[in-house]
Amino acid sequence: MIEFSKASDRQFEISRYFTTTSSAGDDGKTYRKDTTELDTDIYPRIDIDKIQIWLTQLNTNKENFTVSFIKPKLATPTRKEILSAAKRNDQIWKLTGEGEDYFDRDDKAEARKAIKEMKKYAGLDSFLIFKRPTIEYDMVVIDSYNGLRILTIQSTDTTEYRCQFYEPLGQPITRYAKRNYMAGSSVFNLEANTAALAFLPKNSMTSEVLSLDNIKEQYIKWYLDRF
Repeated sequence: MIEFSKASDRQFEISRYFTTTSSAGDDGKTYRKDTTELDTDIYPRIDIDKIQIWLTQLNTNKENFTVSFIKPKLATPTRKEILSAAKRNDQIWKLTGEGEDYFDRDDKAEARKAIKEMKKYAGLDSFLIFKRPTIEYDMVVIDSYNGLRILTIQSTDTTEYRCQFYEPLGQPITRYAKRNYMAGSSVFNLEANTAALAFLPKNSMTSEVLSLDNIKEQYIKWYLDRF
């Protein structure tokens, strides 16, 4: 949990920052949740304009799940990253022949070609069409540990925003005015992600999930599924 409070007329600050880890306990059977409060003094104050831009994007629908918006913000995957992603997804044999009885010169040439294409994000447009969540059919889960809940509190009015981390880049964003869970509305806008990354702690789980670069491994898996 990261809490932002107004520090002055033009600035916000991180007033509280907790991390939570879950485990099966020392005996491997008992569920345990551990919460650690982190020092907030190391984080700089945040200009109010950054917060305002973020809030505006949270309430604005934009068709930007596109190659033109996403690709310039993606780092080029290295060969090591590609092989690591392939291994995590049980597809390493397609690129190295690991565990295979037969992996000849032609197979190696095809693997090298595939790695070069993945470095260029070949087929990214098709991947984004495949992965893009739709607002019309999104699943809303009110109680989820694997998600992001944003509360904006002003006087007696509290608006809640929810993002589910099992969806690509936490999209779409569901908004509950006055925390009325019977009347939510959804928007899709990746600029909400980039606006949040401008002030969130870079080492936070939220930053990792909202980063557009987070889609890289999903792309590699998608490419190898078709290789």
